[in-house]
Amino acid sequence: MRFVIEQNILLSTLQKVATLSITKQNFPILNCILIEAFKDKIKLTTTDLNITITTYTPTKEIEREGKVAIPTKKFLSIIRELPKEKIILESYKNNLLIRCGKIEFKINGMDPQEFPRIEEVKEKTLIKIISQDLIEMIKLTSFCVGMEDVNYVLNGIFFEIYEDQLKLVATDGKRLSFIKRKLPSPQSNLTTKLNFILPIRSIQELVKIIRDSEELFIFIEKNNIGFDLKHTLFITRPIEGEFPNYSQYIPQPTEVKLTIKRRDFLSALKRAELLSTSDYPGVKLELKKEEVFLFKTTPQLGEVKESIPANFKGTSLQIGFNPSYLIDVLTNLEEEEISFEIYGPDKPAVLRLEDYIYLVLPMRL
Repeated sequence: MRFVIEQNILLSTLQKVATLSITKQNFPILNCILIEAFKDKIKLTTTDLNITITTYTPTKEIEREGKVAIPTKKFLSIIRELPKEKIILESYKNNLLIRCGKIEFKINGMDPQEFPRIEEVKEKTLIKIISQDLIEMIKLTSFCVGMEDVNYVLNGIFFEIYEDQLKLVATDGKRLSFIKRKLPSPQSNLTTKLNFILPIRSIQELVKIIRDSEELFIFIEKNNIGFDLKHTLFITRPIEGEFPNYSQYIPQPTEVKLTIKRRDFLSALKRAELLSTSDYPGVKLELKKEEVFLFKTTPQLGEVKESIPANFKGTSLQIGFNPSYLIDVLTNLEEEEISFEIYGPDKPAVLRLEDYIYLVLPMRL
């Protein structure tokens, strides 16, 4: 294998796939990036067996086809420090020579035949999605993903695609976030409802590579979920299992509402959280007609109380929440004013916006 490529092009391409194998894997070959040179393109692939990222770079400067498996972390470090000039990459046996001007590196690699075989994607039904829509949807749901192993199907985000809509849902059993967006037209004929659960790690890696793209296509290939971004393919295994019937937990709207300035409420909650501990996480809210009182008391640590202007439609009541559950959603929203529907001190509070619902369970204090 021998080809010539600009440093900046190689670096930007490499950064799309590098994160998977930079962290140490159980098998040495998984710490490597597979570099393949074809007639008119370069292909870079990394995998941890659960996630595979492949990216292509068109080039006319392929002098000899071939492939090599090189430790990703070291390769990325070298390419990053080279000047922005043309680089010559040449493999012999399982080693790689890197030349850039008067600079020459030699990296010991591994047998590329040991690299996991990645099946080529053949026929697939593509579902078009605007990248920024998906990023926003992930932003407003990912903080609700369960991080404990109590129920593994809650360790990811539930995707539901049908007709002209994409829905994302996440819950850890104590709060739930739901969002939907209309898919761009035209689409393939989606007569069958598609749903799957993507692990949170896959979600985090996916967001890194779609930030700079305008659109992407989702496809399902055998037991894998794929995201096609022109020259980059992101393929991941979904979580197997049945996601809870989330709609049964969302109550009908009520007129009993707490309306408050988002930033004011967020700042007060952050101050109250300063006195939170694992044994005493909750904050008490006293809802009144024109204000909300926040109380937080932690034995042997101290207490804080604060009043915030608000509008509460309903009979005065006291209710407790884990402040971090409210902080998470308020941090990710942009509205100046928000409203929580209140059903009682022992029932979930619900924040509803257009095409978005956030539900949070209260705490006993």
